[in-house]
Amino acid sequence: MKSRGITAATYVFFAAFLLVGLLVFRDYGISWDEIPTRRFGIMYVDNMVPDAAALDSVRAAGGPAYERFGPLFEILLVRTERALQPIDIRTTFFVRHLLTFLVFFVGVLCFNALCRRRFRPGIALLATVFLAASPQLFAHAFYNVKDISFLTMFVATILTLDSVLLRPEWRTMLMHVLTTLLLLGTRVLGGFAMVLTGLAALARRPAWRTLGLLVAYGVCVAVLLPLVWPVLQIDYFGIVRDAVAGSTSNPYRSTNLFRGQVYQASDLPRDYVPTWMLVTTPPVITLLFLAGTISALADFIKRPRDYVSGDRQRDLIVLAWFFLPVVGCMVLRPVLYDGWRHLFFVYPALVYIAALGMERIRDFAVARAGESRAALTNAALAGAVMLCLAPALVFMARNHPFEHLYYNRFAGSDMKAVRQRFETDYWGLTYRPSLEYIMHTDRSPHVRIFVATYPGRLNVAMLEPDDRARVEIVGSEGEADYVVTSYRYHPQDYPFPREVFAVRVGDASMGSVFDVRALPPSATPRQ
Repeated sequence: MKSRGITAATYVFFAAFLLVGLLVFRDYGISWDEIPTRRFGIMYVDNMVPDAAALDSVRAAGGPAYERFGPLFEILLVRTERALQPIDIRTTFFVRHLLTFLVFFVGVLCFNALCRRRFRPGIALLATVFLAASPQLFAHAFYNVKDISFLTMFVATILTLDSVLLRPEWRTMLMHVLTTLLLLGTRVLGGFAMVLTGLAALARRPAWRTLGLLVAYGVCVAVLLPLVWPVLQIDYFGIVRDAVAGSTSNPYRSTNLFRGQVYQASDLPRDYVPTWMLVTTPPVITLLFLAGTISALADFIKRPRDYVSGDRQRDLIVLAWFFLPVVGCMVLRPVLYDGWRHLFFVYPALVYIAALGMERIRDFAVARAGESRAALTNAALAGAVMLCLAPALVFMARNHPFEHLYYNRFAGSDMKAVRQRFETDYWGLTYRPSLEYIMHTDRSPHVRIFVATYPGRLNVAMLEPDDRARVEIVGSEGEADYVVTSYRYHPQDYPFPREVFAVRVGDASMGSVFDVRALPPSATPRQ
């Protein structure tokens, strides 16, 4: 395909991707973290922590989460809510999900811009499709504000870093300061991008002028940081110190189901993150990533100077972007929740490295077929790649809005096996359709529901106001008319005989509704 045709295809892809987001953002429920993080945003907007005494009270009541959580995008979401004045809590979350998707859309645009600087337009477009069409990431793009905003800003910061390395002048550095500020306002781990900036700039141009630019960059970021992280105005150095220390620690003390065993979150295996990435990434992307890694390492051994300070430095930065955080998790073994969402920001780097693999395979195929057949070879390879991605795309279409329940065959032979080996709906998104089913089929004026985990309570907010008024969330199965579960912390089947509704993926229920109204007390066992 000619370059002009690929450019047109890129525009069509982004238009279609945006349209899909606009059509489906209302389909998702409320995830586990959305209420607490929204509360943080409200606290910032309403200036509910104006001084050290108030901060100490917040710490005593709920720990250090308020000050360690980068608040920038939550502040923007709450201010948007206030501006739009939605009439109902349900509409409020629709607005939040739409805005979160738009943030991800910007991240995909930035990733495409980065790839177009390095790859042929066709490979850049395929890499962009990989990023946007990865099932887990697509689902999170509507409700996971913290990790999606951090991913977007990390890509944007790498893009502006690339501009600084190409043209080290005050305009490009000013833009890099801005993206770095937004990144740090999302999560303190954004300091990793500052480290990459310093190392890459000095390796590229080891001169006093470069050092001066870097010092100015660091000072500007440090001085302006309270604008995007307002609590720093109370105790700048103490909060930054504790936030950096807290980036490898976590007060979470629960357990994670991993490879069929239950582990304490503080004692996870070293392969926890790589395994989660392996079982939730479409295999074609993983295989191309391996090819790209091997290709890049072989080239680095042959031409190290090109990677450290020459025209391949961009590739080395991306390799560091991916491998340093992943290896860091393997070595430090920090406390992590289910899955690898904390490291979603490295996924664009994984896809970029997969594009290196595509490039190497394409160059080999063209060399064998001849330049006269390059266009035909490119088209055949692109078709083969999309055909390999097709199972993941089919899964997304068939199981919408539960794309986050995608697992490949590395996770298990079928979804029943997967549910026994990994936490599946740990976000609790299946509660919304389960509650809606009850409300649509049971017209009683008062319906008592027992929910197995916290998101079941949250998703009552996604019901229509009249239905919401009929719901009572009760404290035990014995008091309930219905028991609703997402199987988190309980991968086994439940003993209740009447499953009246299920969100099924493959051969397994990922969320279930049990009618327990006619059961004797002995038939309603507790978990």
